[in-house]
Amino acid sequence: MTDRASNAGNNAVSKPAWHHKSVSPATRQATGRQRRSALWACIAIALGTLLLLPLAAIKGAPMPAFIPSYQTAAVLAYLVITYLIFAHYRATGALDLLYIGGGCFYCTGILIAQFLALPGMFLSQGALLGGAQSAIWLWFFWHAGLALGILAYAASRWWDPALAAGHPERMAHRLMAVVAAALIASLAAVSVFHAQLPQLDDNGNFHRVINSGVGALLQLITATALLILWQATRFRAVLHVWLGVALIALLCDNAITMAGGSQFSIGWYVGRGNALILAMVLLLIYLREINQVYLKTVHDARLLALNNAMLEVRMDQVRLDDLTGLPGRSLFLELAETLRSRDFPGRQAVALLFIDLDGFKRINDNLGHDRGDTVLVKVAAALRSVLRDSDIAGRVGGDEFVVCLVAPAAGVQAIATAVAGRIVSRVAAIGDGIGCSIGIALCQAENLEWDAALRHADEAMYQAKRQGKSRFTIYGHALLDEVA
Repeated sequence: MTDRASNAGNNAVSKPAWHHKSVSPATRQATGRQRRSALWACIAIALGTLLLLPLAAIKGAPMPAFIPSYQTAAVLAYLVITYLIFAHYRATGALDLLYIGGGCFYCTGILIAQFLALPGMFLSQGALLGGAQSAIWLWFFWHAGLALGILAYAASRWWDPALAAGHPERMAHRLMAVVAAALIASLAAVSVFHAQLPQLDDNGNFHRVINSGVGALLQLITATALLILWQATRFRAVLHVWLGVALIALLCDNAITMAGGSQFSIGWYVGRGNALILAMVLLLIYLREINQVYLKTVHDARLLALNNAMLEVRMDQVRLDDLTGLPGRSLFLELAETLRSRDFPGRQAVALLFIDLDGFKRINDNLGHDRGDTVLVKVAAALRSVLRDSDIAGRVGGDEFVVCLVAPAAGVQAIATAVAGRIVSRVAAIGDGIGCSIGIALCQAENLEWDAALRHADEAMYQAKRQGKSRFTIYGHALLDEVA
């Protein structure tokens, strides 16, 4: 039996045109629409603050439940933000994210400490942490720490990348050590050394924040962070744009809180609102980031599945005979093995038919190869016309074909000979003196060896040729008796 390699095309599977758009807000270019949305958000925050400044000192209605609700929301928001930013850092390795992440981590610790330092929050008299000045100083540390974190992030855009490129993990550890040291120092100042803190809160009145210059220092730090962010980034990326909004909210928070001058004033309430806007801006940036990554992952998974399916189709097409469209040898054996392995009811047997054309060489020599190709196509069509849907046909050589069928053991011989007889008749009907000789090997399905079955069918086919051609022969009576 001879094998003929199929003339499959050598073209590789075409690759999809991937869109290499970054999914990170730290690098993704801000669109015009995003810039306009951010600008309108800044205008709304600033305009609302300016309109309310004349009313800031007016006392509002005390709402005891507001403080724990606000503080809990702020703590949870910064906890989630810190987690998301550090997760983003672990995924990208971008050290500049650690400055923002470190600032948020610092703010989280400060906000928790401030919760514990608020008088009357957990104890009827006094607070769990620090003294009378601890809560107001923690407010200062929180706002300054976040502004400094954003300032460091913006300034890092100017630093030499070689400073961190050699040992990025060491640089990350150093950054976090600095943040941890700053947090410990701040907590020590408001707890261990709270008695030495300058007075900013005078029984609920904190006008001293302005008079002492602490408020001006805080605004200077925040405004500097905004200026450096603009100069270093020009608000090119999505993260840059919304960090700018966050700093505007922080400036307005500081301004109206200080203008309010006391707890439960309108300025104090509005300041708490601006502080929550600040937290929500950072939170929404990274929640949107998660959504973008999820959508891209789903898109990539679908595209990968589609390409895998296309690759499988292409691979099967490569293993199909170009001329007849029938499976080549390897694909035929795969499909035949799948057919044999099916869970058919009862005892099954396999019939393998090896078909060789009679008179084909004469057609090629006398009528040309184009006519020979036409004959091969007609033979393939003849095979398809006589086979059942479950039967498999293949082309394994120049003018050699194979057929596999599975049937109950008791009736496999009758089915195989009926199919072989129809194939002989259909091929003879093609004309030009074409005929075919068929060898049939009958085997038990459960212990079938394909190489042996093909060899036996091939031998039976040569026996048919010796007996006069245009006929079929069954291999081995002993094997036939065993199957029957």
